[in-house]
Parts: sequence; structure tokens; C-alpha cells
Amino acid sequence: MQNQSELNQIKEMVYDQVMEEAGLGYFYKFIMPEEVLVGPGCVRKIGKETVELGNKALLVTDKGITNLNLHSSTVRSLEKNGVQIHIYDQVQSDPDDKVIMEGVRTARDKNVDFIVAIGGGSSLDAAKAISFMLNNPEPISQYEGADKIENPGLPLIAIATTAGTGSEVSVSTVVTDSKRNKKMVISSKYLVPKIAVVDAELTSGLPASITAATGIDVLVHAVEAYLSKNSITISRALADHSVKYVVENLPLAVGNGENIEARHRMCIASLMAGMAFSNVGLGVCHATAHQLGTTYNIPHGVANAIMLPAVLKFNKLVSKKQLSELAHSLGAKIEGLTEREAAEAAIKEIKYLISDLGLPSSISEIGGSKDDFKSMARDALDDPTLATNPRKADLSDILKIYENAF
Repeated sequence: MQNQSELNQIKEMVYDQVMEEAGLGYFYKFIMPEEVLVGPGCVRKIGKETVELGNKALLVTDKGITNLNLHSSTVRSLEKNGVQIHIYDQVQSDPDDKVIMEGVRTARDKNVDFIVAIGGGSSLDAAKAISFMLNNPEPISQYEGADKIENPGLPLIAIATTAGTGSEVSVSTVVTDSKRNKKMVISSKYLVPKIAVVDAELTSGLPASITAATGIDVLVHAVEAYLSKNSITISRALADHSVKYVVENLPLAVGNGENIEARHRMCIASLMAGMAFSNVGLGVCHATAHQLGTTYNIPHGVANAIMLPAVLKFNKLVSKKQLSELAHSLGAKIEGLTEREAAEAAIKEIKYLISDLGLPSSISEIGGSKDDFKSMARDALDDPTLATNPRKADLSDILKIYENAF
């Protein structure tokens, strides 16, 4: 006679089979920070949220933030609540493994209890890497890819000063391997910040060019999450609304950086896109843009802007329906159009937006060379963001995408 445990296993197998045959067998989980603080000025309340984390913190940021004193409100709030702050402001654009390990050594030397990150995607990504490397063995390169981190890091508070990367809510960090000059994408549930802070006041001083580039990064996150082969109802809802917010508010934020309402809505757009792609992945736009950024030393958002139209042209074969659904949120007039026509209208609207923002639209505009395509394409094939692209891409496909973006 079978015991109860075996009977329960049989019941679960039968249940799963019935659900799958009924088309209801798709289960998923949705990961996000334990707490998200949203609203202009909310950073001044951060100290009250850290009472259970300890009394020593490493603040990870860059010289731009400390020179402009953008970290002062955060420091005051933390110190007011009895937290001793040690500042590590050596983060540079596209942080590499050397910067990370220096931060790890600083954190250990100061014996900190938790990490506070303030800045754009580079500072937030660096803080994530420092946090998990404090509790995991070297080298960091062994964690490239998904779900290879075994131990959770120190608690992390992520405070975004740009509306772009979504790193304050995502499961990923991007670190450059200094030996290979390659961006490593590392993904794990242990990289999700404990507390995310989204305060539009911190973004109001950004130059128009950075606002435009980081804003397009938001759009790409949202679009790729919507088209992802792992897309789910929650991610599509977040991504669709993010696209709408970007189209409506990014031009306003670029044109008038003091428009705090537009800035706030862009922060919300970034937050929603970050939650979406963090759970369902990205695609070939990020896979190709990562290599473009590393090869030509251009901002990630600019690389994404260059690659997005060519990538969507490639993905349209399998994503016409999804692109046609996004067309309305992108501002296209789609009444009476076929699905194919609506998809093409969506891509045109994206091209118009990139042009209106004054961002480059081709690899040739940044001085790129076709001679670099083969090495970039090979590296793109190894990029983990490629795994969730809706259309399978091989080396020849990626080379053609780079050709179309030239």
C-alpha cells in the first residue's frame, strides 16, 4: 500500500497534468524589494526605515554625486537616526571588478552593517556587487549569468538619481570584467535591494543629454519586457504603462529639467519597467547594446537608442501582435490598421522619439566600424539578456542587426 506522501505526489502530478492540458499550468513568481519609497522629497525619510539594519553603513556613490552634495539629505536622515556613514565615492561609469573589490575591502575595514547606494545605474550596480561579494568568495566573474550567487549579501538601500536603469528594483547588476573588457550581467534574487527609493527631486539637476539617454533606457526596458518570451500579465501591465509614461513625459523632462511632475512620472516609468524586466528578462537589444557601449565607450542608453529600431525590425517576425498592442501607448494612430501596419507604426514612433530627443540613431554616427561587428556579435551571443528574446538569434542574425543599425 502506498503511503500518504506517495499519494500526495501522485495527486500533485495529476493536478499539474490537468492544469497544463487546460492551458492553466503556467506558474510564476514575481520578485521586488520589500519596500519602495516613492515621491519628491521621500529620501529625507530614509533614516527611519533603517532602524533594524544596524548603525554602520557604507554609502556607495560617485564623485559627481558628492561634488554636487546630492547625498547630503540621505546622510543627514541616516545620521539623525544614529547611523554612522562611511562614504565610498570611487564608482565610475560602467564599474569594473577592481572598483567592486576595492569597495568590498572598504566595507570590511569599516565593519558596516548595510549598504546605501545613491546615484545612477553605475553606482547602484556597484553597490549590489559590493553587497553580495561581502558574503561570497572571489572572483566575481564566476557569478556571470543567472542564479549563481549562493549567499545573500548585506542589506541594500538603493536610491536612484536618474530615471533610467531600474536598478533600484531589479535582480541584476552589470560589472565590467577588466581582463576581458566585457560587461558581465549577473542576475539573482539576492541582488534585489531591500529598500528602493524613488525621489524625483534627485533627478532635477540632470543635463538634458543624460535625461534623454537614461529615459530611452527606460523605454527599452519596458518594450523588451513586453516582448519577452517569458512575459506575464503583471509584467505586460507594468511595461505598457511605463511606455505610455515615457512617451508623454520624457520630452517634457528633456525640454525642461525643472518640470518636477514630468521627472516624477519618468521615475515611476523607470520603476515599473524595472519591476517588469527584472522578472521576465530583456532581449537582443540589451545583448547588442552592451557590446556597443563597451567597444565605443558610449552611455548605455545611447547604445540602446541606436540598436532598438534594428532589433524591433528583427523581432517583428514573431512579435507583430505585441508591437501592435504597444502602438497605442507609443502614440501611434492605429485605427483601421492591420496588425502588421500597427506594429510598423509602433517602430516608427520609437524612431521619431529618438530623433526628437537628439540621440544618435546609427552606429556610423558614433564613429563605429563594421570591422568590430563580428567580435561584438560573438560577445552578444554570450550575453544572458539574449535568453529571453522572443525570436531566437544566431551569429548571422546578430551581424545583420548590427548591419541594419549601421
